[in-house]
Amino acid sequence: MPELPEAEVISRFFACKAVGRSVEGVTVYRRDLRVRIADGFESAVVGRKIESVHRISRYLVFVLGGGGRVMFHMGMSGRMIHARPYVREKHDHVALLLDDGFHIVFNDPRRFGAVLLVDFQAYEDIASRIGPDPLSAEFNARYLMRPSKTCVKSVLMNNSIVAGIGNIYASEILFRVGVLPTRAMSSISYEECERIVRETKVTLQLAIDTGGSTIKDYKVPTGAVGGFQQHFMVYQREGKPCNICGASILSERHGGRSTFFCALCQR
Repeated sequence: MPELPEAEVISRFFACKAVGRSVEGVTVYRRDLRVRIADGFESAVVGRKIESVHRISRYLVFVLGGGGRVMFHMGMSGRMIHARPYVREKHDHVALLLDDGFHIVFNDPRRFGAVLLVDFQAYEDIASRIGPDPLSAEFNARYLMRPSKTCVKSVLMNNSIVAGIGNIYASEILFRVGVLPTRAMSSISYEECERIVRETKVTLQLAIDTGGSTIKDYKVPTGAVGGFQQHFMVYQREGKPCNICGASILSERHGGRSTFFCALCQR
C-alpha cells in the first residue's frame, strides 16, 4: 500500500510536470472504485488549468483553476502514470490528457483507491479528520505522548492521530528506536516519544529521498521503482537475521496486519 513517502514522491513529480498545464481531455474507463467517480467528473475537469499539486496524508491533490480539487488516493494497489504516448493498460480507470500531450493516468488493480472531485469545503472536511503531518513541527513528543492502552504501532498508523504512516514505516520506525510495536502508549516515556518523533522524520525523509518502497505495485509515475525497500530492517524479513543482533526477525498478526520486529533489539 502506498504510504506517505510514496504519495510525497508522486506529489513532487506532478508539481514539476503538471502545474500550469491545462486538461484537454478526460476519460473515465471505470467508475466503481472504493468511492464511485461522479458522473459529471469529465465535464467538471476538462478545460481547467492545474494550478498546484500537493499531498495531504496519502492523498494526492490537484488544485484546479476556478476552484475545485481532484484528490487521488492510491488505496492498496493504486499508482499514477505519466505517459506520452499513452497506451491503455489493464486496470487504468481514469486518464487526463494535458495540453503538452502527456496523460496522467490512475491505475488500480484492486480498486480500493479513490478519485474525488471536491470543492474547498469538502476538501476542508476531509483535512479536518486527518492528524498532523509527521514531517511537520506540529508532530512532536508532547503531541504524541498520551495515557492510552492502545499499542504504539496502532497510534502511529491511526490517520486521525498522525497522517499517512502505514504498516511499512511504522514497523521500520519502531525498530530503529528499539521500541516493541505492541507496547501500550501509556508505557512510552517522554524520552521515547522524542526518539520516535525524531526517527519518524528521519525514516520518512530517507524513504522520500530514495523514491519510496516498491514491494509489488508501487512505481514512480515514469515507471521506475523506488529504493527504500533496500533499507528495510524488519518489514517482510520474517525469519531472516536481524542486521543488529543476528536474532531472527519475528512476525505476529495484530489488528489484521503483520507486525515485524526483533524481540532482542526492541523492548
